[in-house]
Amino acid sequence: MKLKLNRKVISICSLVLILFLIGYIYNAFVNTKYKDYDTGFSEDILLDIEGFNEDFSEDKGSLSIIESQKEQDISKESSTFFTEYRLERDKNRSKEYDMWQNIIESEKAEETFKTLAQEEIVKIVSLTEKEMIIENLIIARGFKDALVFLTEDSVTVLVEANELNPANIAQIQDIVMRKTKLGANDIKIMKKD
Repeated sequence: MKLKLNRKVISICSLVLILFLIGYIYNAFVNTKYKDYDTGFSEDILLDIEGFNEDFSEDKGSLSIIESQKEQDISKESSTFFTEYRLERDKNRSKEYDMWQNIIESEKAEETFKTLAQEEIVKIVSLTEKEMIIENLIIARGFKDALVFLTEDSVTVLVEANELNPANIAQIQDIVMRKTKLGANDIKIMKKD
């Protein structure tokens, strides 16, 4: 029995040792791979990265191009975020609409369910239309983009903005309150940078 335990311990230790050895070899390979890679930067540039020495001050044009490319990338990412969520919201609404439409078209459904389904379809269409109108009005107020998630008793607004000040929040609340007849307590406003 003691001999089996020793064999188990030896085999486990061997496996652990092999794992460490594989990890060490992998690390050594990856480190040499990146050390050999030429980044194109001279050592004095890398050492003086904080201050941007005089060599960089002459070429301000390329620096602004890099900054504007970063801003464009952030803008594209944010635009993609809003587009994807808008598509997801519309897809979910479409599924809900189809479900209620199937009940209306079903011969087995009772008339009360068909009536309920018709009312729900009217609500879905109304909510979707209000969301679109509110989003467009918010964008017309100068925001880059907006997403509105509307239910019968609450509204969540997500706007693309660097900051939301009280005046911006008041504008958004005013738009939402006029279009939905909901109170300020039922409106949640968030920003997406």
